[in-house]
Amino acid sequence: MATPPRPRPSKYQRVKKIIDFQLSRIGQSLSGPLKASEHEVAPIPTDAICPLPLNIAMVPPNFLQFYKAVFTEVTPNFRQVIYRAQNVNVAWNGTVSKGLRVLVASLPQPHLEAEFTGTFLLRQLRSREIAKLKAGPVGLAFDSWSGNYFHWIAEVLPRLALLRKQHPNCLILLPGPTPPEYVTHTVDALGFENKYVIQPGEMVQVPELWMPVRPGRHGYMVPALVREVREAIMSYLKHYLDPSLKATRRIYVSRNRQQWRHLTNEDEVVQLLQKYNFETVYFEDLSFIEQVKTMYETAVFIGIHGANMTNLMFMAPKTNVIEMMSETYLNPSYLSMASSVGIYYSVVPSRLGSPLNVEQAYADITADLVLLKQAIHTVINLNR
Repeated sequence: MATPPRPRPSKYQRVKKIIDFQLSRIGQSLSGPLKASEHEVAPIPTDAICPLPLNIAMVPPNFLQFYKAVFTEVTPNFRQVIYRAQNVNVAWNGTVSKGLRVLVASLPQPHLEAEFTGTFLLRQLRSREIAKLKAGPVGLAFDSWSGNYFHWIAEVLPRLALLRKQHPNCLILLPGPTPPEYVTHTVDALGFENKYVIQPGEMVQVPELWMPVRPGRHGYMVPALVREVREAIMSYLKHYLDPSLKATRRIYVSRNRQQWRHLTNEDEVVQLLQKYNFETVYFEDLSFIEQVKTMYETAVFIGIHGANMTNLMFMAPKTNVIEMMSETYLNPSYLSMASSVGIYYSVVPSRLGSPLNVEQAYADITADLVLLKQAIHTVINLNR
């Protein structure tokens, strides 16, 4: 099924945006920024190098230029910092506020400040009882984007890895209503035992909040933290993994059961991949542990850009991942993740598969079968 255009903003949404902007300006005029002290855990790595695909010879120049430009922009954000704020409120989506201001660092992106200091904040501050958590360090590492699998694994977990260096025994805030198993398993893997689940619509008052800043931006990650997260999860799940097995499986992970970003010529792609003994997998059919086990046994993983690709983190070093990516929506997330854990990454530039009225971040793609075949041959020859 083709991805439909996203609906145009309703009249309510357009009016709300204007009101949010005006309320944000009023809040800024009445009070200063919400202050938090910075605690640097580690500086910018001196050996930070922009990773490049294995199949660089077949990658268009604009891809490489994009990778390098974004990496240069993001490098200052590799600095590893934890904020400490006192007597603040934390909403169910991870937004930190005090009075009429929010802690901008608690938002997924700084430009969202107006949205979260407008009608959203007024609704949170209306007359109601706010639970006050006990004294002592309380950790927060999620935000309003963390409900997505990629954002949890690639962004929240490195923040928790950073937090445990400072406060390994602190109370951890988790998003409700019932955290999925990949959340509970990974939090346990990082050693956090004390948890408080914030229910939808709930706000809690925190006397002493410790919030690690997301290390890296725009898909680029701090390699040492990614490796630390991977090692913690693999150690936690070691009883489910057989170290004597060599990774041999070749899998293609389909997105065609997802809401958007489908592969328009998936039948042709699957037919090609079957010639190379690839099996088609739907992660929706597997538990988190089964997904980790599947990737641990995989030698070559092929997919299109999306959260499914996150599981490459659980592959063995020196295995291979091939990502089919639209030429109109470039993203270095899985190149960065693969490089961090020692996996060979190849990219297959693909055509836009949706009409121009479909937002490019959600649009379908059409794979180039010739380029895909070339990438497969490169990988297979590497493993001989």
